[in-house]
Order: sequence, then structure tokens, then C-alpha cells
Amino acid sequence: MKAISVNALPEYKLQLTFDDGVSGIIDLNDFIGKGIFLGLRDEQFFNKVYTTGYSIAWNDELEIDVIAAYAEIVNKKPEDILSADLNYAAN
Repeated sequence: MKAISVNALPEYKLQLTFDDGVSGIIDLNDFIGKGIFLGLRDEQFFNKVYTTGYSIAWNDELEIDVIAAYAEIVNKKPEDILSADLNYAAN
């Protein structure tokens, strides 16, 4: 699974679309200003978000794994997403 687009929204939210047609919004408010996410308080920096396909990123040092974002959108745990992918690949 790959992210094909990401757009910054107001109030530290991201709109994501994946190559399987799933799309949705994740809310990063709980992370903004903490630890590695400290720099995202700057809205101009936050708005520079992009996707590599396998991560949601702002630069080479600040990334979110696509599986974690996908799992949040579909309301599952990341390990459930990985497990489903691994079972499919094994078939």
C-alpha cells in the first residue's frame, strides 16, 4: 500500500489518499509541539508535507509511516494492516 497524495488542512490535520482508493483525514494535534514533532507548530512548515509513497514527510528527519496513518483512517491497529498484507502475500 502506498500513499498517493497528502494535503495539509487547517488545525494540524492531513487529508490522505492511498493507492487502494482509501482516503481520509488524520488529526495530528496530539503530537504537535512534542518531541520530534516540535517543529510542526510552525504552520508554514506543516503545510510543506509530502509523501514518498511509504511515508508522510516534512523532511528527511521527520516522517510518519504510511501504515500507521492508514490504520488510523480505517480504524485498525497497524499490526492488523501488516498481518493482512502478509497473509495476502503468502497466498
